[in-house]
Amino acid sequence: MARAGFNSYHGFDTGPMPPGFGPAQPFGVPQYPAFFGAPAPQGFGWPPPPPYPGFPQQPMFMPPPPYGGFGMGGMTFPTVAPFTDHGFPGIHLRNHTGGVGLPPGYDYAFPQEHCKIHVFKTKEKPWQTTMFKEDSSTHVKLFVPTGTTVKELMQNLGCTNEDAKKNILYEVVEAGNGQWKVGAKFVGDDKDKVKKAISEYGWRGDRTGHPGEKPIVWLWVTKDGQ
Repeated sequence: MARAGFNSYHGFDTGPMPPGFGPAQPFGVPQYPAFFGAPAPQGFGWPPPPPYPGFPQQPMFMPPPPYGGFGMGGMTFPTVAPFTDHGFPGIHLRNHTGGVGLPPGYDYAFPQEHCKIHVFKTKEKPWQTTMFKEDSSTHVKLFVPTGTTVKELMQNLGCTNEDAKKNILYEVVEAGNGQWKVGAKFVGDDKDKVKKAISEYGWRGDRTGHPGEKPIVWLWVTKDGQ
């Protein structure tokens, strides 16, 4: 049988094992099974030490939001305004409360066809400077229903000057190497042109920009009559 301990002056320790020391650790290395919730091994005729006291923990409960989270009695309130709309108020859905987004419990029936439209948000006119389409900081990307009228699109893009002739929308066309050319031009007071749907000007769902397909529509707008 392995002895419990040894030193050069007294020799082997022939006494019994102290409490909490087992035959697997005969040379005096203490065991701490109570720290891990396991029972201490039985010593040589000694009772096991009492388990280490645990610390009771109070369970945490979070109360559910009242009325499903929609205010008292299911009332709806305007949501927090978005951080930015890039100066284009129409890119966020406004509901009947004046808030942003759908009212609680409502889904949205989307139009069947949309056109991919990229809108420059720079003060400089694209055809008067160099702007690479790969630079996402110069424009926003929109998915616009093709049934939208030009007037509605202009208003959604911030052309809200009361003097209609100062609200102008330009279609711009890529010329390569960061250069652009002016395409179609729409002025707010041209009622016959702006009342038509954008699909009548070829801005349809086939403007994907994919290889072999029609290019994406690019626009620049102003409400200052430039």
